[in-house]
Amino acid sequence: MEQVLFRKNPELQTDQKILVAVSTGVDSMVLLHLLEQAGLSVGVAHVDHQLRAESKDEAEFLRDYCKRHKLPFYLNVWQQPAKKNIEASARKVRYDFFEEIMEAENYSLLVTAHHGDDQLETMVMRLAQGGSLASHSGIARKQIFGTGSLLRPLLSFSKAEIYHYAEEKQITYFEDITNQSTDFFRNRMRHNVIPELKKENPQILQHVQQFQQQLTWAEPLIKQALKENLRNIRQTDQGWSFSTETLPDERGARYYFLTSFFQDTEGQTGLAVSQRQIFGLLDQIQRPVSQWTLDLGKNWLFARRYQQFSLEKKPTSILNEGIFSLVENQTLTIGGAEKVTLRKSMKKPEINGYHVPLPLDIELPLTIRRRQPGDRMRFSATLKKRINRYFIDQKIPADKRNNAWVVEDSLGEIVALLPFANSYLSIAVETDRIHYILDYMHQVSK
Repeated sequence: MEQVLFRKNPELQTDQKILVAVSTGVDSMVLLHLLEQAGLSVGVAHVDHQLRAESKDEAEFLRDYCKRHKLPFYLNVWQQPAKKNIEASARKVRYDFFEEIMEAENYSLLVTAHHGDDQLETMVMRLAQGGSLASHSGIARKQIFGTGSLLRPLLSFSKAEIYHYAEEKQITYFEDITNQSTDFFRNRMRHNVIPELKKENPQILQHVQQFQQQLTWAEPLIKQALKENLRNIRQTDQGWSFSTETLPDERGARYYFLTSFFQDTEGQTGLAVSQRQIFGLLDQIQRPVSQWTLDLGKNWLFARRYQQFSLEKKPTSILNEGIFSLVENQTLTIGGAEKVTLRKSMKKPEINGYHVPLPLDIELPLTIRRRQPGDRMRFSATLKKRINRYFIDQKIPADKRNNAWVVEDSLGEIVALLPFANSYLSIAVETDRIHYILDYMHQVSK
């Protein structure tokens, strides 16, 4: 095991200071033993999450271990453990602590004990949850971290090999009883799915490692192929823009272009664009509409204006009024006290409020916004009237006009004026036909 470890991880064959993240589980205790046996200059970092009664004893064991082995020991006690999103919060606490120690104590390399089974679990989990090519590439063996690098030297070893080594060398370690609980997604994968995959193919860990390497190699090659396209993106005062000529012609290339674009801008926008949003953009771009906007969240819009695409901050006026994007089975709060929901049904609405029946072939997402000068809605097969004219004809007061909402499909066709009128494009409710219903509710404060 020692020979394979150092052959596959030449970064360990140096005289640099190495910080080892140790939980006292079998993986990290075996890793610590291997590095000690090689005579490397190591320090030990441990986080007591205070989520289990045994954690204090484990921290004390590790403190005593490091004292006997003359190793620097760094302990962080999580004083206020999170109540929600515990796994993600605990991970952030750990890695923030590791980064802090690396900088303060001049460590250039952090090593963690992730192994081959962790890699398989991670890739299966991400496949089940969805995601991009980059996220599906799994756990990287090495990456930039803090003031140096993060290395995971045990990725080529299985959990079984690690247990065998610990038994052979009589290494003391602790088992985390929470790893047996199926309350956690990873544990369900670990106990229910992974064993079945191993039964189907005992070589699956090796195949996953090879697949992970292929995905890791693919990403820079894709970016290189799109280098000229990405170079033609221009940063503006409002955000970023590029022309239709910059956008690749083929749909697959467009996907990778948009993915790279949003990855490159995420650090400045704080915007994590989902796969659903990217595929929605791909569909929208293919439609024969010369002007449109999509709300990506966090006050950012993606817009097309004839031959130009842009990612831009919402103007202040829009921020105050709101432009909302609505898809199936979604409920939005708009204007502070109003709610809209888009759902499928084959019944007449049974709840109070204003309702807009819509055909199933309507182009989604719907955009809900305040009216703009020149807005027109189709009131019959032959009559398309300006909304402002409708308000005048119906003698609707100015304050109510200003609070109205325009609903348009993704082709820019107005289908409703909430809560006053439905377009001719809306449909009559038929009890034997499935259709969409847009529900609008105005909650009046008491």
